[in-house]
Amino acid sequence: MTRVLVLLLLVSTGAHGAQQSALRAVILKIDGLNADLLYRNMREIDPASGKPRLPWFAHIFGENGTVFENFYTRGISLSAPSWSLLDTGQHTVIRGNAEYDRYTGEVYDYLNFFPFYLGYARGRQVDMPGVEVLDSAGIPLVINQFGYTQSYESFQLFQRGVRWSTLEGTMKRQFSKANILPMLAHAGVPSHEEELDEEIVFGLIRTLQQSGVLYLDFYTGSLDHAAHATNDPAALYQVLRRLDTLTGRIWTAIQNSPMAHQTVLAVVSDHGMNNVPGIVSQTFSLPDLFNSPAAGAHHVVTDRYQLSDYKLKGLNPLVHRVITPSASSFYLKVEASKYPTAWLDIDGNERAAVHLRNSDLNEIHTLLKELAKSDLPAQLRQAAAAYLRETIACHRTAWTKIADELDLELAALKKEIEARQRVVTELPKKWTHEQIAAGDDKADRRLTDQLHTWQSEYASYSAYVSHLRALLSFNPDPRRPLRENIGPLVPQLSAGDNNTIRDLQHYVVGLSPNGLVLDAAGHLDSERSFRYVNNFEVLASQRVRNNPQPALSSKPIDFIAATLPDSDWQHRYWLYGDEAPTCDPDGS
Repeated sequence: MTRVLVLLLLVSTGAHGAQQSALRAVILKIDGLNADLLYRNMREIDPASGKPRLPWFAHIFGENGTVFENFYTRGISLSAPSWSLLDTGQHTVIRGNAEYDRYTGEVYDYLNFFPFYLGYARGRQVDMPGVEVLDSAGIPLVINQFGYTQSYESFQLFQRGVRWSTLEGTMKRQFSKANILPMLAHAGVPSHEEELDEEIVFGLIRTLQQSGVLYLDFYTGSLDHAAHATNDPAALYQVLRRLDTLTGRIWTAIQNSPMAHQTVLAVVSDHGMNNVPGIVSQTFSLPDLFNSPAAGAHHVVTDRYQLSDYKLKGLNPLVHRVITPSASSFYLKVEASKYPTAWLDIDGNERAAVHLRNSDLNEIHTLLKELAKSDLPAQLRQAAAAYLRETIACHRTAWTKIADELDLELAALKKEIEARQRVVTELPKKWTHEQIAAGDDKADRRLTDQLHTWQSEYASYSAYVSHLRALLSFNPDPRRPLRENIGPLVPQLSAGDNNTIRDLQHYVVGLSPNGLVLDAAGHLDSERSFRYVNNFEVLASQRVRNNPQPALSSKPIDFIAATLPDSDWQHRYWLYGDEAPTCDPDGS
């Protein structure tokens, strides 16, 4: 669980002390704000002024509001999953800052704003990816409870539409005459992020005077970005002090608004992070590890370029899939663009998510390549063909079920696509100013955007089903080299089914150094024919070569967690630290 903060002020006392129900919500969303960091600065007194170091937070919430000091998001310390929970109030279906569809290779990058803004400007996207995923899962955001004209939304991870006027105002201020010369001289010009915060707060304060607007939020990532760069208390305090001032301005504006006595003001954060002075979080390169022979010589997919590659190509904000090939690949040399086998989400607070291609799919791929060789001895060819048939047979029931279910879903999706196409053709090509003000253009564009998503999913899942059907019907000839193209049998840019714990402990990464080997009965000896990796042992055995911080262990990976198959229990996980036996407190 991740500790976050919630501060709440309810201004609800009307004339003569009568209690009124709250009709308006103002939510301040501060990404990456550690609860302990905020509470400490709220309580500490500035010796120069004799007031709290964060006077507005202390006054509004400490003296006149409520502080929930034991508030948690039931998830990992990541922005996308945590904001998903906070913005919906429901268990999140989003598990990382970046996710991958194992069957189709689709990348869901929840943090990158640039493709969203470009897609919105080109009329091809309406909402951030996280919102699209929640909509498809039928999980409504809190803001959904309010109409388009009833809400004022800032720029954030779960954002509907774009307020270009806010960005336009920010750019005008950022590149004004007052700023351009100091900018060239590097003389302390406010950052674009600070300017954006100012512009959003300015718009929020102005909107508070409109009684018809019932939901307003202000999202800022300034503290999160600062805390990722430094844990210096003075530097973090400077950001907090600026946010404290902005909060005071918002609170004052609420007091002067026509709905002052019917407004809830809340401050919430998604997660904390390491901000212990003197301890700097160190990085460990998982892409380099999985590229190495010891970890399987994988071609590795990430959603960003690695820091070592931050040259011109690293400046491209539209990248959503980066494949780092392994020069040591055991069976997929020069095929990195088609067949990556490790998919990583390395964005987060001292965690990472690893997705490995299905081990049996690796085994099948290896055998297909061997059967395609013209010089494979006849006895080995017969044994390899028989073993391949057995491997496919082991998955026949599951793959047939998956293919049948996907066929049913695809048939239903096709009907939805056809119906939506008829609706989209009737949509207006242009909207009036009144329609735009009412948000009708966003609603219409959302229908078109969803249609494009459905069409893409239909194509990619249809292709995956065809691969499954091809494998299920494949019967290798044990007498002559494989003539079929491997492509239709092994889907590209796909990880296939989830691995079991056994698969991850006994993971196939290619052919053994001795090649295919027969046992005494003339069957393929799988243990001697394939090269295996125990992923848990490899990860747990990593040690850093240089550890300048005594407070940190030389062991960069504390533990590995993996989900276990569904059972009567709602959640079951496999946790692995190392092979050392555990003991009870009494030493037994």
